Amino acid sequence: MNRMIGVVLLAVFMVGLVDAQTTPRVPRPSQGAMVKQIVGLSDVTVTYHRPGVKGRAIWGNVVKYGEPWRAGANEPTLVTFSDEVTIGGKKLAAGTYRLIVFPAERGDWTVVFNSEVKNWGSIYEAKYDTLKLAVKPGTVPMTEWMTFSFEDPTANTVQLALTWEKVRLMIPIEVNTLAKIQGSLGTWQLLANAARYAVDNNLYLNDAMGWADRSIALDRNPRNLQVKAELLAKAGKTADAIALGQEAIKMAKAKDANANTSQLETLVKGWSGK
Repeated sequence: MNRMIGVVLLAVFMVGLVDAQTTPRVPRPSQGAMVKQIVGLSDVTVTYHRPGVKGRAIWGNVVKYGEPWRAGANEPTLVTFSDEVTIGGKKLAAGTYRLIVFPAERGDWTVVFNSEVKNWGSIYEAKYDTLKLAVKPGTVPMTEWMTFSFEDPTANTVQLALTWEKVRLMIPIEVNTLAKIQGSLGTWQLLANAARYAVDNNLYLNDAMGWADRSIALDRNPRNLQVKAELLAKAGKTADAIALGQEAIKMAKAKDANANTSQLETLVKGWSGK
């Protein structure tokens, strides 16, 4: 009896194996895609499938007004955040979310970030809604294949754009780059690098002054002295900036007579002329 059962199971397995080997893998009508954006020090990734218009009436027909839409095709559209973000003034924890859109015939559309990510794309359970956002749809030239893109990136923000047919939704995303920077600091080099980033991008200047001071306290050297001098100049403390800049030049030359200090010398000369 046991031998007979074994023979049957083996036969079933072999049929399945032959079927798997003889079934060709072909492209799906709505092909998969992924886009990723680094915002400051945080990652935002969208994984989705791209339906086409194909001559159809989309809004109110293929995609019904007032009903949940997977913002794509096939499996759910997933958005992954490496860190906590703020969307429309609301906090959303790091993680992966199913993106759901409720189109409206008039007025704002509703965008939903839903924590259930394993079911098929058309399965939507409102009890897992984590964040809802009202978004005003914009009008754009005809776009045949639905597309996600990232627009207007800065060190702290980006717009996630969903475009299909003649409609575009812009979802504002904000990250806390300052917290990421502060959480990574420890050595004089890291502190000096953070202060340099702030100077070059004109961001977090008050915090950067503290980073420069901490870097100097750990190891006083031409690199962090120059950053501190530039911060002082931005703060309008020109005399202090000149004195610290001159100290940095003198220290660099003392360590290496051939040190290239031309950039700092130009800055000091410019501050002295004010």
